[in-house]
Amino acid sequence: MRRFAEFYQRFLDLIEKATFAVAMTLTAALFLVTSLGIITEQTTGNSLVWTEEINNLLFAWIIFLGAGAIARRGGHIGVDLIHGYIGPRGLYALRVLYAALAMIVVFVMVWYGHRMAMFVGRSQTSLYLDISLYYYYLSIPAGGVIFGLMTIGTILPGTPKREDELSQLEEIPE
Repeated sequence: MRRFAEFYQRFLDLIEKATFAVAMTLTAALFLVTSLGIITEQTTGNSLVWTEEINNLLFAWIIFLGAGAIARRGGHIGVDLIHGYIGPRGLYALRVLYAALAMIVVFVMVWYGHRMAMFVGRSQTSLYLDISLYYYYLSIPAGGVIFGLMTIGTILPGTPKREDELSQLEEIPE
């Protein structure tokens, strides 16, 4: 089991780096498109109507990819109040509970996100650029898959820990 966990954690390291690289690239593109829209508006008095559509597409992908990637390191909102009162086994039990609840969210994101992308993508396109809305809604299941992979990694040995847990949790109990 330990060998599988090490392999899986290395796999998640690659997924995490790739996801952050894509999210940072999309964030740079979002900045550039927004800047272009603002500069065009200020210099010519006319706005580029397509910038909002591109920004919405980029923003959706950035949010869902980023939300999936930060799950591994406990980057989502949490309540740290009880961390100081329970030991390593209690923290591990909380991680398992988190993973179980998060996998329900993952299922909803992937299953219904894919269905919504397929349903909307068949018939609707963006107003100005004529991009299928499938590409907008596909960000939901894609982020859900990454979220699920990272969530599984939180309960395996070798999970990158948050700084407040480092002092309390040296190794996951077996």
